[in-house]
Amino acid sequence: MKNKFLATLLLIFIFCNHLYSAEKVVIGVLSAAIGDVFNQDGQKLKTGDKIYFGDSIKVDVKSNSQILLLDQTVLNVGANSEVLLDEFVYDPKTNNGKIISEIKKGSLKVITGAISEKNPANLEVKVPAGSIGTRGTEFQATVNENNQEAKILLIGPGPQNTLGLRPGAVEV
Repeated sequence: MKNKFLATLLLIFIFCNHLYSAEKVVIGVLSAAIGDVFNQDGQKLKTGDKIYFGDSIKVDVKSNSQILLLDQTVLNVGANSEVLLDEFVYDPKTNNGKIISEIKKGSLKVITGAISEKNPANLEVKVPAGSIGTRGTEFQATVNENNQEAKILLIGPGPQNTLGLRPGAVEV
């Protein structure tokens, strides 16, 4: 009985140790950092630093940053903002995947990449009152300081753009 208990305790210890020592999954890179940009652990980030699954990016006042995800989605995080990267799954061979992020405060401009191009419904940005679904486009969302109101701006391309691009849309 005592040996069984010790063996179970050892298995729990090994399993927990494996969970904590698991390597972080890289989902992108901080392609630009102007001013003070931090992750959820308070580590100051600089241009070229890796962005990991589950990171929360915090950008100070008079600062901004740009994140390039593996599928070439671009996230521009504005001054005095915080964005959480909730989910990122991507298969570069098929361009299948899913991106879910959340604006905790401030602003986020999104230029969609391969995941959204393949299936626009697979990129979602959460805001306090709901979520924004992209339909292959560029948009910007802001969340006020009290985290109670969000504003969404569709940037383009529009239905009669001169570049011959597929028109985009956002679903709020």
